[in-house]
Amino acid sequence: MRKLLLVASSGGHMEELTRLKSITERYDCCWVTEKNNFQKYGKVEEIQYYVPQVNRREILFPLKFFLLFFVAFYVLIKEKPEVVISTGALISYPFCRLAKMMGKKVIFIESFARVNELSLTGKLLYKHVNTFIVQWSEIAQKYDKAIVGGGIF
Repeated sequence: MRKLLLVASSGGHMEELTRLKSITERYDCCWVTEKNNFQKYGKVEEIQYYVPQVNRREILFPLKFFLLFFVAFYVLIKEKPEVVISTGALISYPFCRLAKMMGKKVIFIESFARVNELSLTGKLLYKHVNTFIVQWSEIAQKYDKAIVGGGIF
């Protein structure tokens, strides 16, 4: 059975990822999200890895983001996924970039909230993923590589 690594920031990004029920029922899945005080992901049986929440506006952001690459490397080596799927946000960048460098297939799904322009993470990962899925046709018209996958919600 193929192993998937599913990576998303807490909140709406994780909510979107949990909606991919048909995929998660057919494959061996490993979940990664941020640790925060508000998480309740009843649809996810077991989140295997929690990483520190990263915020670009924090003074420690550069250090936390740098350390996240080491965490991502550890998880990728330990879990050995064939495919990495992410809905963003910034915590997914190290996982997706390292996975691609390791020869893994990487799928990025842009947020449902992004109708006309890519998110920062989407812009950073656009050229570095195998499949780039958007949920609105308006945004796909601007980006040749984007595939309209329809809404997750």
